[in-house]
Order: sequence, then C-alpha cells, then structure tokens
Amino acid sequence: MIKVIAFDLIGVLSHEKDIELSAEEEKLERLFGPNISDIEYLNKAKKIIKEESTIMWITKNIINKLYYTKDKYLFTKLKKDYPNIKLIIATNHLSYIKEYITNTFDTTNLDDIIISADINKIKPNKDFYTYILNKYNIKPEYLLFLDDNINNIESAKSLRINTIKIEKNTNIYNTIKDYLSDFK
Repeated sequence: MIKVIAFDLIGVLSHEKDIELSAEEEKLERLFGPNISDIEYLNKAKKIIKEESTIMWITKNIINKLYYTKDKYLFTKLKKDYPNIKLIIATNHLSYIKEYITNTFDTTNLDDIIISADINKIKPNKDFYTYILNKYNIKPEYLLFLDDNINNIESAKSLRINTIKIEKNTNIYNTIKDYLSDFK
C-alpha cells in the first residue's frame, strides 16, 4: 500500500521551455541541480556574477521564465482520488524554486516540498531517499517515487522504493492511477 508519492519537479511536473538565455543566465542555470545547498550555489555563482543580490534576482527570473507546468491541478485530482496518500515534491534544486512551485501549482493538496538545497542531500545519493522514508516514518515499499532521471530511479529502486520512470509526454495522473490500481 502506497502511503507517500514523491514527485521530482523538473522533467516530471514541470518542463523547460525552449527559450534563449543570456550567457550569464545560461551559466547560472547550469548550476541549479548539482548543488547540495544554496550557499554552494551562491559561491559558484559569484565566479560569474559578484553581487549576491543580483545572483538571486537573476536566478528567480530564470526559474520563472524557463519552466512550464502541464497540470497545475494534479495534486488536487490525486488527493480527491487518494485522500490518505501524502503527495510531496522531492527535487534537486535551489530553495528559490519554492516560490515557483507555490505560484504555479495549486498546492492546497500538496503535503510537502523537499528540496535538496534545504536538506543538504542530493539525488541519486541514497541519503536523499532515506530522508523521505525517515521523515514520514515509512518502509520503502510504502513510497512511490517518480523521476525522469534513470540514475535517480535506479538508486531509489536499490532501496526497494517503488518507482515510475517518467518520459516527456507521460500523463502523470493516468500513470499513477494505473500504477495504484495494481495495489488493490
């Protein structure tokens, strides 16, 4: 029985628009995912732009113009069908992404947002997944994890976590309904 569904953000719930970024924006955007904290990101970004407030302003602008969401009501629909399952976003990103999430999705039925920069753990490292398991006090078989990155999927699977590898045109809602129907 699934008790928690964890969604990666970029590539699963949101996708990147095909837009042009300035040279500075492109360099900063390449730093988004692999940081274990905002401080680490800022230290790397200061090699590109010296002023911290400018880095934060440009970063927030990149996030808001680069990403788009296919189904802003996904959590509402899922919670209606599965009221006892916790729905969380679990992503490698900077903490600044929270503003994008709350402005883009109907988060009324979202139970949690776990961001690598906030917890100082990053996928595919196993401590990222064990953080979720410990936070919700669940066994791996009670967690369903959705991601578009095969390395993240394989790492979660190695802990016996249920996984769904998401492709670009996957209908997330239907995929989850189909998957959960196998548990009945």
